[in-house]
Amino acid sequence: QSSITNPQSLTPFLDSLINESLVFENAFANGKTSITGIPAILSSLPSLMNEPFINSEFAANQVNSIANMLKKDGYNSSFFHGGSNGTMGFEAFTRNIGFEKYYGRNEYNNEKDFDGHWGIWDEEFFQYFANQLDKTTVPFLSCIFSLTSHHPYFIPEKYKNKFPKGTLPIHQSIAYSDFALRKFFENVSQKPWFANTLFVITADHTSMSESHIYENDVYTYSIPVILFKKDSGLK
Repeated sequence: QSSITNPQSLTPFLDSLINESLVFENAFANGKTSITGIPAILSSLPSLMNEPFINSEFAANQVNSIANMLKKDGYNSSFFHGGSNGTMGFEAFTRNIGFEKYYGRNEYNNEKDFDGHWGIWDEEFFQYFANQLDKTTVPFLSCIFSLTSHHPYFIPEKYKNKFPKGTLPIHQSIAYSDFALRKFFENVSQKPWFANTLFVITADHTSMSESHIYENDVYTYSIPVILFKKDSGLK
């Protein structure tokens, strides 16, 4: 999205993808933290308690998810998160709801790509994601949770002057993550399964904004849901 004071888009690749996608503009996040967003996205579990479901006494309960529903139709499933294994309980939760494989910082197993804070940089982890998908038997369901656009909004030193800095600390990291997404699509677009794959892009929650327009109960939780499938006519 372009900034109010800087019309240059921070996400040129995502913008181009949106032009070929079905976009739901009136979608809303489940909360303001990632730990509440993942159960909502994968299992349709809203935040009904003061504590996140993943940390609650109900976390081990058997619940439905997109993974165990599609398993009945023969889908392999996996969840990718470049953070340290165990972070926010994602590994235990996704395994409990039926995801067969989990790929984190341990599985990536290359600390030279560690960002020093959260986990593996988006660019490298998205390439790892693409290459692991190519080794997966179709049909498959796979989800990836990106890292770099989280506080403290670092980007790799080699890209220090490559992306627009914008007006907020998050802006440069958003531009970097868009670049990582572009490189991911450049990779997977060459795969035989690409044309038959539906890509769903959404957000776990909203973040800071420089505009007061977004400081209300509606826009505080407003996120996009983007459905992309090559040459599908979804738009």
